[in-house]
Amino acid sequence: MSAQDSPPLKVDMDAPAPLDALTRTELDLLPVRALRADADGKILSQCEAEPIAHCASLQPYGCLLVLDPQRAEVIAAGANTERFLGQPPEAALGAGLDRLLPAGDGGLRACLASRRDNPGDFCPSVFRAPPQPGGMGLELDLRLTPWRERLLLEIEAHADLSQDARLEGFDFSAFGLELSRLADIERVCSRTLRAVRHLSGFERVLAYRFEPNCDGVVIAEDLAPGTLPVLLGLRYSATDVPRQARALYAEVPLRYAPSRDHGEVPLLARDGDPTAIDIGAAQLRTQSPQHRAYLERFGVNGSLSLSIVCDGRLWGLIICHHRRPHPVTFALRRRLVELATLVSARIVLLDERARLHARERGMAAINGVIGRIDVRKPFPQGFLGKEALLRGLLNADSMQIFHRDLPLADDGGLRLSGLEQQALLRFLRGRGGGIWSTDCLSSEFDPAARYPDRLAGVIAVFIGTAEEYVMLFGRRRDRHMVRWGSDPAGLPGATPDGKTGADVALRVWTEERTQHARPWSRLELGTAEALRSLTQEVIVASATHFEVLALRDGLTGLPNRERYRELLTATLDQAADTGAVFGVGLLDIDHFKSINDTLGHDKGDVLLTAAAKRIVGALPDSAVVARLGGDEFALLLPTGHEDALDAMPQRVVEAFRRPIVAGEDRFSVTVSMGITLGHGSSAGTDLLKQADMALYQAKGAGRNCVRAFDSGLQQRALARLEVAREVVGSNPKDAVEIRLQPLVPIAAAGGAPRYEVLARWRTADGRLLQPLDFIDAAQQNGLIRAVTTAVMHQTVALLQAEPGAGDPGPVLSVNVGAADLGARWFARALLDQLQGASVAPSRLVLEVAESVLMRTTPSMRQSLHQLAEGGIRIALDDFGSGMSSLAQLRELALDTFKIDRCFIRGVTAERDRRLVAGMLAMAHSLGKNVVAEGVERVAELETLRRLGCDWGQGYLWSEPLPPEAALHGHWRPAARS
Repeated sequence: MSAQDSPPLKVDMDAPAPLDALTRTELDLLPVRALRADADGKILSQCEAEPIAHCASLQPYGCLLVLDPQRAEVIAAGANTERFLGQPPEAALGAGLDRLLPAGDGGLRACLASRRDNPGDFCPSVFRAPPQPGGMGLELDLRLTPWRERLLLEIEAHADLSQDARLEGFDFSAFGLELSRLADIERVCSRTLRAVRHLSGFERVLAYRFEPNCDGVVIAEDLAPGTLPVLLGLRYSATDVPRQARALYAEVPLRYAPSRDHGEVPLLARDGDPTAIDIGAAQLRTQSPQHRAYLERFGVNGSLSLSIVCDGRLWGLIICHHRRPHPVTFALRRRLVELATLVSARIVLLDERARLHARERGMAAINGVIGRIDVRKPFPQGFLGKEALLRGLLNADSMQIFHRDLPLADDGGLRLSGLEQQALLRFLRGRGGGIWSTDCLSSEFDPAARYPDRLAGVIAVFIGTAEEYVMLFGRRRDRHMVRWGSDPAGLPGATPDGKTGADVALRVWTEERTQHARPWSRLELGTAEALRSLTQEVIVASATHFEVLALRDGLTGLPNRERYRELLTATLDQAADTGAVFGVGLLDIDHFKSINDTLGHDKGDVLLTAAAKRIVGALPDSAVVARLGGDEFALLLPTGHEDALDAMPQRVVEAFRRPIVAGEDRFSVTVSMGITLGHGSSAGTDLLKQADMALYQAKGAGRNCVRAFDSGLQQRALARLEVAREVVGSNPKDAVEIRLQPLVPIAAAGGAPRYEVLARWRTADGRLLQPLDFIDAAQQNGLIRAVTTAVMHQTVALLQAEPGAGDPGPVLSVNVGAADLGARWFARALLDQLQGASVAPSRLVLEVAESVLMRTTPSMRQSLHQLAEGGIRIALDDFGSGMSSLAQLRELALDTFKIDRCFIRGVTAERDRRLVAGMLAMAHSLGKNVVAEGVERVAELETLRRLGCDWGQGYLWSEPLPPEAALHGHWRPAARS
């Protein structure tokens, strides 16, 4: 229905009456201009992005004032104030109501004063004001609406039309009593539509109900004979009423547009951009160009819509259409809102009554078969073998019971592979909440499009305190036809030849549904709800008790060693069928014995209970955590989660880096973990041994970490050993090579070209190692200073060889570490080296990581001071990644801040954009240059340019290159997008 009100329709009608056929009163109420909608091919999907509440333009039949609620002064006004109030908009902006309504305001100002003194009191929202000096000479209807921390005051010319006479003769009390006797929602809607059309005179009035997926269907219609085509029973795609329009409808009870061909009156603001002002609640808010073109295409001119809201949810709309412009008086619109509120209340009651009735009938169905299910057995044992009985309850084609990810029923008829089941369960557990259903699974879960003949519709019943059990009922697809009033693909008016112009009238579109199952009835959903209630209250309680006694750890409530072995065996069997892999982990608390010995076993038990909760909270819902004894916990990540095996153990370890608070006790502990991968041919005992060996490796690595036992571990160890041998066996002077990456001015004025120097290590067989591959080995073998010396020697030689033609030549930046700065000889030797090569110190920049500056020693500070005094510039690298204080930044002689790439990657998002803007402001206030590291996308560059960043560096311009290529401009961009 586009971003406003109306569903699409095919129109075959007489031409609308000319505007000069309207009465003088109608013209006063409805100034219009002949405006033909653009036939520019705009499609309905554009409506999703329309700022409909921030349009900053109005329909001309009234005037809008936006008021400051405290001072009651005008902060924004429509440009047509002179027509209604006798004062131009420039005089209205900033004015109070006493100046704008000198002839009287009908009690508006008194109401505002009362509202300020008693904000909780009821405040009347409509007023009648006398004609104002210089205005149109008519009484004014005023509507006051509190909205988004502002007040919207809408002003219209008052007039009495024939509608008001019909309104006077309509008994709302009798109408409410009539509705209360109707026990069917469709009959309530039909009676309401007759009343709305009688009162308003619209040619068509229809009731439009939203479905759970936001598609809609016309469930009732009242139509003047011989006017517009019948729409009853037609469905419409969710794109016809886009998301932001639905959200607005849920808050705003009425939307009114007397004429599609209305002129637009701009909203003028006293300060700032008027589009920043939300006027979504204003009935005067203009129609969007897309919506007006949409209405013109299908022959609708005047329109009005009323929201049906049930418990804060937009249930549907009452939509009114007319082929000609169709004014509706101020008084009638007020009473129509009351009528819609009355209808909403009745629908809420009938909807809840139908749901309860369905549940009662479902409970009766459950009671009818309960004698055939042994409720004395722990759940789900009493249900196994009763699959056909359970399927029959819900008229399902298949049924399966899962405990976590393990299927329990022998033949549930689901017919999905193990991997398909695991993927589906992961999706369903993200829904949770008791019961979830759909008749088109593929519309919610893409992989289901591959198997509609096996499963197209589902009801998932989640059971257990942690919803660890799922009863899954399924239906195969049921091919059937659906009549649409618009193409669900979102191209209203499209024809087979692709035309979408304004001359195309929409034909009813019939879809053959191939991915849908037969919809679940309210009775079947009620039966599922009753089934869940029964199992929760009776069966699950006994099952939980049984598990606690037999298979649960008495202290933590986790599965015990016996239960863990059962689950591991079941997982191995499933992996043998599917070929999937899974994870087995062992974890214990570092130095737990010392805690027990120091604080006592009671405190140790408190820690173990809290630690168990911390571990469970860090894992996926489908993972298993068991306590094997003492402080040893076992983990099981079932099949289908291979992509999480690397991240899962690290999340657990990191979760313990926050103190554990249990009542009055506070523990600061760490954990160590070992993990291994299993598959169908693995043996459970071997996996536990491998995990134990990996745990031993984690402890040997200093604890507070995770180590994995897999074939890649040995390969990585051999690779590290090979690199270490290469580093130890080579002279850094011969092995180290440098590459240059350019720094490009963004907001800077330019100047000498700048590059960062990056080190590479050439192996004996000609391979080139990145710093991450060899720096650790160099540090561990005491060669890191030799690496820096080699890099600095090549850098100074390059500066000496590139003096520049009549300019200072390129500026090079080199990374130095704590070991370099801590050496007392470093600063003096470097300055002497530059002097000996006749290179100006200002052409060299030393980059020091923020993490290094956080722990500066006296010798490091002395080196930095000496380097800066000698003319070498100092840059703070990876700014933002550490926690350097303002005092440190003020004391150190820094020339440049380099913002860490982790902030640049997210700079197009609001949060990181604000952080980067703050960093830039702080750096510039200190007189520092700023370089953005890791710029890879054009969008990042544009954001940085708007923020005023000085320089940029990254793959958007070039990857690191050999010096000759970089200095001569042969850059190789490697932009990511």
